[in-house]
Amino acid sequence: MSSSIARKFWLWALFALALSWGPLTLANDNAQAAAQVVERMTHQVLQILQKNQGKPVTPAIKKEVADAIVPHIDFQTMSAYVMAAYWRQMSPAQQQRFSQLFQDLLVKTYSNALNQYHGQQVTIQGSQQISQNPPVAQVNMNIQQPGQKSIPVIYALIRENNSWKIYNVYIDGVSLVLNYRQEFGNIAAQQGIPGLLTTLQQKVADAGTTHAQ
Repeated sequence: MSSSIARKFWLWALFALALSWGPLTLANDNAQAAAQVVERMTHQVLQILQKNQGKPVTPAIKKEVADAIVPHIDFQTMSAYVMAAYWRQMSPAQQQRFSQLFQDLLVKTYSNALNQYHGQQVTIQGSQQISQNPPVAQVNMNIQQPGQKSIPVIYALIRENNSWKIYNVYIDGVSLVLNYRQEFGNIAAQQGIPGLLTTLQQKVADAGTTHAQ
């Protein structure tokens, strides 16, 4: 996945800062609880950026924002979906290593996109539980950009241990998980799991020195 595509996926977290609630069509209390997770997360991030409005996006601000977002994402489940069949070929230690590196990559990619927020307006249009076993819900959003086409966004959340967490996001119909699955699957097929982990570690290092354009 190119850095520009990765930034596009993680701009959802920035766009949600200007969250405005539209009418919610809630299938049940579970769907409402999932939507509230999204609301709490975006409210926390909005408070941080409002407090620092007009200031440079420093590493300290990036960390504060990341700390508000990371607890709401199930990186273990996301990693398993990304790796698909390769996940079962990985040892527990390799799975843990992949999940941590993948988390680091996404957080750094997201942090690099912080300065791309320019007041886009987002409306939550509804939420619904789409699966009982496992419990899965989706929260639907729409991003309004001045003078441009609006962008539909869908959060996918899974409930584990009585907690809803994000495990995928769709931007304009394109899945973050499926895009990374294709990229990492190709690397694993060519280089094996150890080679994938080495490549991913380098991507994390590169992301730390890359700034969103």
